[in-house]
Amino acid sequence: MVSDTVSFIIFFRRFIGLIFTPYATMRKISTEKELKDCIWIGIATVIYFLITNSVRFWINGLLGAFGLYVGSILFFSLFPSSGMQKEKILRLIKTWSYTLVPTLIWFYSTLLFYFLLPPPRTTSLLGQAFSIFYIAFSGSLFIWKLILVYLSIRFSLRAHLYRVIYYLLLYFALSIPLWLILYSRGISRVPFV
Repeated sequence: MVSDTVSFIIFFRRFIGLIFTPYATMRKISTEKELKDCIWIGIATVIYFLITNSVRFWINGLLGAFGLYVGSILFFSLFPSSGMQKEKILRLIKTWSYTLVPTLIWFYSTLLFYFLLPPPRTTSLLGQAFSIFYIAFSGSLFIWKLILVYLSIRFSLRAHLYRVIYYLLLYFALSIPLWLILYSRGISRVPFV
């Protein structure tokens, strides 16, 4: 119980650090070997899928999200980096887990907005103001997500800017068709990456 509390406090401190000092926080995350704090991200993911979907669909969504997570780690582990392969995979697991924080914030806030202001929204001043707020909010979370993904790859693979961009272009070239397949099968409407 005490170690669970400590791991939650560590997770929460890192969460705050990713907001205010993402570079330093992600660098620190990539150097540590303990994985207990990443469990909280997994728990938040499972809870989200339990809340939002029926039993049949939450299993598909959860399996899809887990598959994308594992696939992403395996994909980036194929690229060269300094250190042993086991260390590289551990760094990828830790840092890639924390790149899910903006994704979880977006999913939970969208769920909350759905209950507070259910669609259809009107074209009134308040409806348009909410739409502008929501687009700005989503855009800022997306930019934060891109920053964390870049830092995750940079610190996990010990790569420089151009190499990270190259890896990301390859990743998106392979991932987008997979996301489209998951979408067309009804497994995932939004890629949970």
